[in-house]
Amino acid sequence: MMTHRSLILAAVLLAINCNAFTTPPTSQSSKSYISTSLCMSTTTENEKKKPKKKEGYVPKWKKKATLAEESGSLSIEEKGLKGAVPITFQQGKGEKATFIETAAMPGQPLKLVASQAGQFIKYGCGKGECGTCESLCNGKYLRPCIDSVPTDLEIDPETGEYETMVIQVKGTRAKVISSGKFYSVKSIFIGFWNNLLGMGGLVRDRRAAKKNWQDRMSKEDEILRLTEEKRKRRAEEAGKKN
Repeated sequence: MMTHRSLILAAVLLAINCNAFTTPPTSQSSKSYISTSLCMSTTTENEKKKPKKKEGYVPKWKKKATLAEESGSLSIEEKGLKGAVPITFQQGKGEKATFIETAAMPGQPLKLVASQAGQFIKYGCGKGECGTCESLCNGKYLRPCIDSVPTDLEIDPETGEYETMVIQVKGTRAKVISSGKFYSVKSIFIGFWNNLLGMGGLVRDRRAAKKNWQDRMSKEDEILRLTEEKRKRRAEEAGKKN
């Protein structure tokens, strides 16, 4: 009885809060937005589109330029890197591709080579098992977290130098999180809806648990009845023998 009363009270509070936080619709799009948030319907094509940036919006956090970006394009000698094997890190494809040239010694770990060149590579397990850092080098896949610069590279007889190793690393995209409002009208509606669903699930599970408890108690009563009958039957048999 108390559960039904609490459900009715929660529904009344939900209706009051919805009326209190509902803003007057300014256009047809706002009406559809509020209706979809209340009914928990699937997202439409309009909602999947990225929202336009607000005019005059200034983010609180900005990405700072790295040392390589500030210094610009420098040669390997100007960077102070030493090595016999020329290596080029490529990230991305087409016009958006970025290239970082460096040099390394045979047998040097690729993880250290990428770090000293300023090339960011996303790592996972660090043991070469997950494949997060897997890259493509001259038609072969390698994992910079455990692989090193090959020691069996052949020297070009014409130039007397090693062939350039082009390592194509996976592109990374940082998730941009807006530093705007902490909550919105939609989040309030969804919070009330989730609480209502939770209370409904609590009532459903309580009914199932109550039925389970009643079945268990009936079985225990049946066991007590059978035990008592068996005890009386043994006592009657013992009395007849005496």
